[in-house]
Amino acid sequence: MTPPAVGQTCPRRDYAHSRVQLFRFSAVSWNAHRIHYDAEFAASEGFPDTVVQSTLHGEMLSRHALDWAGPGARLESVTWRNVATAVAGEQLTWTGTVTAVEGARVTLAVRVLRADGSECVTGTVEVTRAS
Repeated sequence: MTPPAVGQTCPRRDYAHSRVQLFRFSAVSWNAHRIHYDAEFAASEGFPDTVVQSTLHGEMLSRHALDWAGPGARLESVTWRNVATAVAGEQLTWTGTVTAVEGARVTLAVRVLRADGSECVTGTVEVTRAS
């Protein structure tokens, strides 16, 4: 396995969350706020559809970083900041750039972008790659 280098970009990952996925994530995370699973309620609050949970963004940052790091990789830390709202069906793109490499431990600056290229989420993920 070729070690990553600072400045290396990870392959982009495109995805969208469905209403069903948001409902299920609300259930397993005990998030009872109706904007995450009730489209009519979300509309009454001014959103175009059900809203992606903050913690689901964190999960996606971690999942895509671990996929990039390869089999046996271990998540060390994840931090993120939501800078815009995402809703069900919205096309999102995960991006990552290597910012530090210390042995098998790699730090990535990660972002989730909306279809127009604007940032939805920014953060940092640290993973340890398997030997």
